[in-house]
Amino acid sequence: MDKYASQVDFLPNGNLNPVPEFNHRPWFRTRRVIIFVTVFFLSAAISLTYTYSRPAIYRSSASLLTSAMTAIDKESSPADLQHVAIQKQILLSHELLTETLVKLKSAKVALAQLTTQDIERFLTVEPVPETNLVEIRAEGSDPDFLPLLVNTWLDVYLEARANDIKKISGNTAGMVEGELSGLTEKISQKRAELEAFRIANDISSIGREENAPSARLNGITESLNKASENEVKARANLDAIRAAIARGQAVVPERERGSLQDLERRLHDLQEKLAEFDKRFTRDYLNKQPSLKIIPEQIKKLEAEIKTRRDYGKDLVITEAENQYAAAQQTVKEIRGQLAEIKKQMAAFTTKFTEHDALQTDLEGLEKLSRDTQERLVQVQTSQKEKYPQVSVINRAYRSADPISPDYNRDALISLVSSILLGLFAVWIVEYLTRKPELQAAGITLSGVHVYGQPSADQIAFQPETTKAIEKNTVMALPEPTVKELSSHQLRILLKAAHLKAKQLIALLLSGLTLEEAAALIPGQIDLESATLTVIDESPRTLGLSNSLITLFSQSGGHPAWDAGNITSEELAAILLCAVVDSGLSDPEEITAEAIRHSYIAYLVRQGLRLSDLEEITGYLAPTALASYSSYSPPQKGRGIEDIELLHPALVDIA
Repeated sequence: MDKYASQVDFLPNGNLNPVPEFNHRPWFRTRRVIIFVTVFFLSAAISLTYTYSRPAIYRSSASLLTSAMTAIDKESSPADLQHVAIQKQILLSHELLTETLVKLKSAKVALAQLTTQDIERFLTVEPVPETNLVEIRAEGSDPDFLPLLVNTWLDVYLEARANDIKKISGNTAGMVEGELSGLTEKISQKRAELEAFRIANDISSIGREENAPSARLNGITESLNKASENEVKARANLDAIRAAIARGQAVVPERERGSLQDLERRLHDLQEKLAEFDKRFTRDYLNKQPSLKIIPEQIKKLEAEIKTRRDYGKDLVITEAENQYAAAQQTVKEIRGQLAEIKKQMAAFTTKFTEHDALQTDLEGLEKLSRDTQERLVQVQTSQKEKYPQVSVINRAYRSADPISPDYNRDALISLVSSILLGLFAVWIVEYLTRKPELQAAGITLSGVHVYGQPSADQIAFQPETTKAIEKNTVMALPEPTVKELSSHQLRILLKAAHLKAKQLIALLLSGLTLEEAAALIPGQIDLESATLTVIDESPRTLGLSNSLITLFSQSGGHPAWDAGNITSEELAAILLCAVVDSGLSDPEEITAEAIRHSYIAYLVRQGLRLSDLEEITGYLAPTALASYSSYSPPQKGRGIEDIELLHPALVDIA
């Protein structure tokens, strides 16, 4: 056996570590560590010195309520934001600060150099949102001076406000009394003027309807309404009488109606008696009997008398109705004339009464103003605002033990973190500015161990076949189908350009049939009533027909449009090719029956159909072909045939 020296080849890749440097310096003496430590300590020293050199700031505060407190049995009033803003301006006024400075200097000799500007820098007034509270704050480095400043400031403010209220209350009471005296005099004058106006214009009541013109107008209006109603009734009665006469009805006065009814009843009795005799005897016999002979004569007399009375009653009734209607019309006319005259008088009265209402309103306004002024005077005299001012101190200032700023611990931590980041940035910027271009390491051979540098493009071309084969097979994947997949848009264009034979063929391909199965179809395999298609080829199966396919095959009598059973798959392919050429689609040589069927299978698999169920629709598929469709399957559990849509979108509304 031949013996060869052992040889190990190291091929470079993205994870290969570089050749280690033979540097015996410890890590803490490297250039990066030195740069980082130098920058970190320098930055930390500067920032920490600044942080802890700042003086501590203390705060002392007090709360002020700028309105009288609400009684326990009353609802709290809403916040008066305008009043709060005014009190804030008063607290920060120059006069108040000057008086505060005077009191502070008189109480503490050490504040001789303190000025108004210094106090203004110390003090802050902040309203509490949505309340009548004002927070008075003083901030500074002397925790003993701050509460003295705030409390002195409050005392000066309360004293000044009490003096102002006392002064304003006296002035306000005098002004209100003068207003009340003037109002009393004006009310007397207005009452005298109103009484004179009532007498001059005969206004007896403050109610408009209670005066004589209004009462007369109401009476005339009511009379006119009644007269108009009577006129309508008389007109209707006259029209009804005329209509009854036109229909031939008997119209007589009420007083004549009883006698007319007696005559009609007698006539009816004689007519019945004569009719009874006519049934038993002849007229010649009746004429020979004296007691019976007079019956026809009596009937004629009664008929003549009834007619006379009806004519007389008709004339009498219509005359009375016309007279009543004319009288009603005359009454309405006269009342309307009176109403027009009353309206003229009422218009003049309305004008005067409006003036009276205006005078009455003026008097009521003056009386209300007088009552309000009297109430206001009582409030000014009895409210004792000098004892209960509109502001009150909720809590006074006290000495604060802890400063509010700065937060030394937080700022120190920020300083250290910033120093660390600055040190890292300094290391990065130095490395970036001093970086040298890396030279490609040449191959080194040590005792049969070959170490290769990063290969060039030429070197890659000459790699051993074994290496290429290993790289080529690093990723194993199933081959995808090589047939072109057609989009729904392309299939719709193809169907639109196709004639009936081509449409049926494309529809069968989009239902899972092969070209050979379509050529072998016979009329008995298509059942439009049960909407099924039975394939009896090498892969027998039964497919459901969609409405689109039923419509297409109905146009050719329930069987394919071509000569079923006497056509070859090549002839069907030629029919399909003609439709492809007519559609104008690009790359017509790629649009084949296999491509159309492949597009349908891909559509089913993309919905998540189990690959094992695919043959129930498409028939037998070679295992390699079936496995190639796995690349189209979504990453989820497979779905059954009943859970997916079998109709291709291109076949929707095809007919």
